Amino acid sequence: MKNYSISPSLLLIVLACSCTQGFTFNNKLRPHGFNVLAAGNDDTQADELDPSVAKKFKVLTCMSSECAQRSVTFGLEPYALFSGMYVRKEENGAPEVQVEEGPCMGRCRFGPCITIEHEDYDGRVALEGMEDDEFAARVFQTVITEDDLDRVWGSVENAIRVMAEEDEDEYE
Repeated sequence: MKNYSISPSLLLIVLACSCTQGFTFNNKLRPHGFNVLAAGNDDTQADELDPSVAKKFKVLTCMSSECAQRSVTFGLEPYALFSGMYVRKEENGAPEVQVEEGPCMGRCRFGPCITIEHEDYDGRVALEGMEDDEFAARVFQTVITEDDLDRVWGSVENAIRVMAEEDEDEYE
């Protein structure tokens, strides 16, 4: 696993590995012992997403019966989250990002849910843009609107950009 130094002027993105340690850091929820990536400014938003970084991300939409039932309760089609994330990755220049149906994420009462995985880390990852309770569980919860899907995709896209920037800095 790579470890990165953090400049105080940079934003934080946390990629969480599977562990159950406490969460505190400068009055914000941040897990102790998790991998922290330094993020630069958002001025790279016009750039294309790096395919070699994007292919390491997987978006999993919960397909458990409970999340499916909650989706129906909110008036969503059974594959709304899957298709919504698939369309976003294609429209935003990241066809390498995997979008798959996933198993229960353990947050049924907050469904429908989406989680993100990265091939360099074990289990789900927590990303900048998650609410505090989502960050702690490493699951985007109650994803029921287009804005919710945009927030999930924005978090993934930002993580791809940050990791690509870190890779560039490493090779300079």
